[in-house]
Amino acid sequence: MSGGAVESQLRAALARLERPLAQAGFLVAQVRVHDEGSWGRLDATLEGTALSGKIQVHLNKKGQFSIVPQGNAAHSIGKAIDGGEFAVTAASVPPVRVAAPTRASSSPPTLSRATATEASASRATASTSQPLRTSTVRGRAGELVVDCSKYGKSLIGPTEWRGVLHMGVDGWREVFHSPVYARGHNNLGEFLAIIDGCQRIESGECVCETLSSDSKTALSWFRTGILKTTIDVENDCDPSFAAAVHDARQWLARADRGAWMKRFSRWDVSVRGENPADFGRK
Repeated sequence: MSGGAVESQLRAALARLERPLAQAGFLVAQVRVHDEGSWGRLDATLEGTALSGKIQVHLNKKGQFSIVPQGNAAHSIGKAIDGGEFAVTAASVPPVRVAAPTRASSSPPTLSRATATEASASRATASTSQPLRTSTVRGRAGELVVDCSKYGKSLIGPTEWRGVLHMGVDGWREVFHSPVYARGHNNLGEFLAIIDGCQRIESGECVCETLSSDSKTALSWFRTGILKTTIDVENDCDPSFAAAVHDARQWLARADRGAWMKRFSRWDVSVRGENPADFGRK
């Protein structure tokens, strides 16, 4: 499949979505295509009368499409196009994204504990962060912890991740939560959770002191910059999950891994108890 053919197919798919979107009050504004030659992704900004949002149109190497609604209007967008010819992946927040490069390398911002705690509390109050189911695990103010969950016993299956932040006296709060990807992988999801946290820290969306994961594998991949996986991401996983892995690799390639690793720590379950970001599905 030629690069031009990929872009043409993505734009044609978007054109078929425009009518149901318009009927729901959304108009397509800015469009950007990521053409990888044999697969690709189209990002489109949507403008509505009351809400705005985005959609991603993914095309994998098998010629299969999937749609990922994003932003505050994700639910309304998904409802407008659900039931059509394309698979719709539910999304409450945007999946992992490549932050716009502003410098040669990505280094974590340095913040005092007082500043981090105050800013995090302010952001959590203003955002859609949710209280955790129940977590009595002790933590430190300004501590961000991530975890991934894959449903079922199969190697590939529904996968999601989230990050929780310790808010001092208010305890742990969920500050970001990925979409549920129909065909994902646990170790890759753990890695994407770390990258997601880093990108939110880098953009200023999440302010914290430390970032922790209980995955030795994912932390090792970040430290070395190499994803040592036997999974054929493009063919085994769904297009949106494969795109998230691709974007994460791009971000990691330019990141200052040494600087980020100084902020990282491994959540030792045997010492500290269950990961507070755990989904409780064991």
